[in-house]
Amino acid sequence: MNWLYKNWAKLSFLLAIIVTIFIFVFIKTENSVLFLIWIQIPIYLLHQFEEHRWNGFKNYINKKVFNVQKGDFPLNDKNIFWINIPIIWILMPIFAGLSSINIMFGLWIPFFAVFNSLSHVIFSIQNWEYNPGLIVSLILGIPVGTYALITFYSYIAVSAIISIISIFFALLLHIIIFSYIRMNYKKTNIKN
Repeated sequence: MNWLYKNWAKLSFLLAIIVTIFIFVFIKTENSVLFLIWIQIPIYLLHQFEEHRWNGFKNYINKKVFNVQKGDFPLNDKNIFWINIPIIWILMPIFAGLSSINIMFGLWIPFFAVFNSLSHVIFSIQNWEYNPGLIVSLILGIPVGTYALITFYSYIAVSAIISIISIFFALLLHIIIFSYIRMNYKKTNIKN
């Protein structure tokens, strides 16, 4: 399991290529909304590759955000794995698949991608520096996610309640992630 904790992000680049091929083969591009929901997954996999391939995000958060110069906390390879895999590798594909049945299941996915990408941009502006994940956020995350949302709302009548639920779910996942990291920081800090 330790090998997987350390190397899963390397696999995300290859998986992004495979998922992209899958999308172009099985998802009809003329169904632009469904296509744009599915394409968020390989974009996010590329984002993960940029963030975690060289453990840059872990070191950035630990050292720059939490000012922890020694030790592997609040983020370590294990908890980064368990933050990312359930959401991006499991939850997103399940909901993208459910979007084939009812397109509303996928609305939260581009919201999630845009929110996450914007958080990288905000951190970069605040600190006037690159942070791991910023390049894919700027080149693909924000533009494609925003385009997906514009397309979604242009072609489909979305009720206010569905929009609210989708935004809430995307934000809730981010709140859970940030809370988990902060909780882990406090818990580890108390031990030390």
